[in-house]
Amino acid sequence: MGLDTEFVSERTYQPTLALLQVATRNEIFLIDPLADHIQKAPDQPIWDLMADPSVRTVVHAHDQEAQFCLQRTGQPPGDLFDVQLAAAFSGHYYPIAYDKLVGRELSRSVGPSQSRTNWLQRPLTKAQQRYAADDVRWLILLHDRFLERLSDDPQQRRFRWLREETSNRLHRLSRRETDRWRRLSGANRLSPRSLAALRELSAWRERVARRRDIPFRRIASDELLIALAASRPKSQAELSSVRGIGQLKQSYFSDVLKAVDTALSFSEGELPIRATRHHGGKPSRMVVLFLESVLAAACAEHEIDADLVGSSSQLRALVSWNENGRPSEQTPALLEGWRRDVCAKPLLEALEGRVSLRISDPLSANPLAVGGLPTTT
Repeated sequence: MGLDTEFVSERTYQPTLALLQVATRNEIFLIDPLADHIQKAPDQPIWDLMADPSVRTVVHAHDQEAQFCLQRTGQPPGDLFDVQLAAAFSGHYYPIAYDKLVGRELSRSVGPSQSRTNWLQRPLTKAQQRYAADDVRWLILLHDRFLERLSDDPQQRRFRWLREETSNRLHRLSRRETDRWRRLSGANRLSPRSLAALRELSAWRERVARRRDIPFRRIASDELLIALAASRPKSQAELSSVRGIGQLKQSYFSDVLKAVDTALSFSEGELPIRATRHHGGKPSRMVVLFLESVLAAACAEHEIDADLVGSSSQLRALVSWNENGRPSEQTPALLEGWRRDVCAKPLLEALEGRVSLRISDPLSANPLAVGGLPTTT
């Protein structure tokens, strides 16, 4: 089945599902999750189907649909095919919008955008319904086209790469809410004790937001949580001096102090471990630019968009790992899984000074050629 959702996320703790669009090979269904008889239904057939490994669910940009499946069934999608990811493994740029993908692959057009619409308002207009139907109309056809293209290789490497990337992304998605505090900007600069405070403060913020059904950042901003964790106030006076505390309701002060006190009570062995960081100086911008060119050339050779494969920060981590003696327990992401097949060899050879770059065709989509350095006599 092809699947898409319309939702509103600005007002509640979890996004409010406003519409379900389902496509089979012959029909399109618009399902109103706000209807009384659906709200009262004891089961969730669409989400149960999505979690069923015998049912392939075709989506574009899967995060929200997969999140709904996780929330409602406790299980990730059983067999997910994301046409946006499949497109990236088939020569398209990443991330490509659905209307662009339909236009380029199928020479079809998707109706005018309804992105500013209020999907919770009833009844839905004809324009909203047409837009919603168009969002799933071409999914299965795109699936068939990409599946055929990805399966062209006798070893089906690209299809395996797609499955691996999908699985990794679903795994990260399932962990997103449990370790959200680790990804807050500035978290990795905190001491283990302050990290424990951040973990407790984040858990408190989540509980309050869930109970009140409002976005968690309306309770306290990420910046305030980092500041509280870094300063670890032990009294009302210390709490009042924390920068940005004016945004926090005074009724929450005692809860914040309790969360910090809990973190202070942990033994050293109970403290969270800081994320591993590669030591060494910041790599030269010229080095990163060179590696970006090597990466782009390797990706072009495999007809995979470099933005899907790696980022500048991952290249910097690769350089630091190399300077740190290439520890086996800290293998960079660019050298693991399917990315290893695509770019590990040229990147490692570049770090060893055994790669040259030349312009082979300035007007080509792949203008650079990567080669070994000529031997000297």
